[in-house]
Amino acid sequence: MSAIDSTNSGGFNDSMGGFVVPSKIFSISYYHGLPSKPPLLAPTKPQPYISPIGFFDHPVSKTIHAISEKHPIASIWDSSISDGIMSALKQMDIEWTSLEVVHIPVATDPSLGPAIVWIGVQPGTLNYRKAATTALKCQEVIDANSIADCFVEIRSSVVTRSSGSGARFIDLFGVRDPLREEKDPFTATLSFPISAKETLDMVGSVGFSLDGGGEDNNIYLVTARHVALVESFEESQVEYTKADTNQPKKGMVRIGSNADLRQIVADMASKIKSLGERGWAIENAIENGTATPEDGVSLTLTSSRVAKLVDLRKHIDTQWGAVESRVFGELVWAPPISFSTQPGRTTLDLAVIKIGPGILDKNIFFGNVIHFGDRLTNVEIRETVKTDPTIATSFKVPEDRLIRLRGQTPKAEVIANLSMKNSNGNNCPIVFKHGPKSGVTFGKVSCVSCYTRRIWEGVEILSRELGGSSVLPQNVDVASLPSGPIFQRLAIPVHVSPMPMAELVG
Repeated sequence: MSAIDSTNSGGFNDSMGGFVVPSKIFSISYYHGLPSKPPLLAPTKPQPYISPIGFFDHPVSKTIHAISEKHPIASIWDSSISDGIMSALKQMDIEWTSLEVVHIPVATDPSLGPAIVWIGVQPGTLNYRKAATTALKCQEVIDANSIADCFVEIRSSVVTRSSGSGARFIDLFGVRDPLREEKDPFTATLSFPISAKETLDMVGSVGFSLDGGGEDNNIYLVTARHVALVESFEESQVEYTKADTNQPKKGMVRIGSNADLRQIVADMASKIKSLGERGWAIENAIENGTATPEDGVSLTLTSSRVAKLVDLRKHIDTQWGAVESRVFGELVWAPPISFSTQPGRTTLDLAVIKIGPGILDKNIFFGNVIHFGDRLTNVEIRETVKTDPTIATSFKVPEDRLIRLRGQTPKAEVIANLSMKNSNGNNCPIVFKHGPKSGVTFGKVSCVSCYTRRIWEGVEILSRELGGSSVLPQNVDVASLPSGPIFQRLAIPVHVSPMPMAELVG
């Protein structure tokens, strides 16, 4: 089906090569449910075609899902199809703005439907008839590669060029928010999973954040270089610096792995089903006269949580489904990776990411915050951190279970923390970390160094590490840092994450 100029209020007008054309009303209703609601210019999906108008004349909501790596188009998208489509667009002199492949099913449809090669064009530059011709030309590229059940959709779309054009982080939750666990992967709390856009399956996590300082109003995240750059050993020995705006961007993606995102959404669906069954059981009890007074309150809370979970899942589907929507910033600096077994020196493996505009603002950013989550109760946490009972600890679990990291703790102070001892009276600093998959776990810092060895492309790598915690490397040459307060601050040798319990303020 292709689109040409049409004003038929019934939904269709002229036909062209076996495809039908939508009316203007049909065009603006087609992507209802997507955040930007772009007008449809031309699809190539064959008849029969489903009207975008549902019951009571309300538009049917659409949603976006990422393409599975197992889909036939995935293996040849970069090597064949995308180049062919871009060549076709260039040949037809189309002012296109974006090109991606996704699923765009009806939100209530359990099936993902066909793969859609989604092409955005500058608004006002393409009429329906030329859009139809263009869509059919692009469809030929898909068909020539023998990709079944895959169609083209062209829409009006403006792409804002910025470091991060993706979805805004979700606001931090309140103390009694029933969806704390479900929202956590999408908030500004630390340790969320990230990947380089070029290598989505190589997943790492964010270590900590810094503001730019001085006149630099940007917010930066620090992670490991091996997360941001998947490279050879030789390449890892060269400093990476984003020198100018013409240099290709190395985008960073939150929850880069499509499989991880699908699992998060599947977990939400499972909870929705479980809560729905619980609500159904309570309703039956009320109907049969066997309900307790508490059941009425429980039913209200359960129904409310189900509704909120459904809304959250829809939000994630529509705003986080495509990889491009999860791009949150770009790599701006990464010093060469270095390893050392010398006293006072550790592995230097870091990279700095600049957050894109609109992704993280002062309303949802409260500095370095770790969410303890709900997996451990306050009693379990207190039991875990308990050391020598004769030494009082200043640590308290905040009511909102958001641990705000404050100040900087030199490594020497972490190891020599006299306020934390085990039952034998030995120094035993307790630390915690928040892994993107493991959640919050606790451990004790070893007061002796750990050594690691591995072979990287025939090169033996020996490294000295602080057991039980991560330490910002101390072998950064201040003179080699790029200009700007943000980079000078990275030269300070500090223990960053996790912080020792005694240094936290409840």
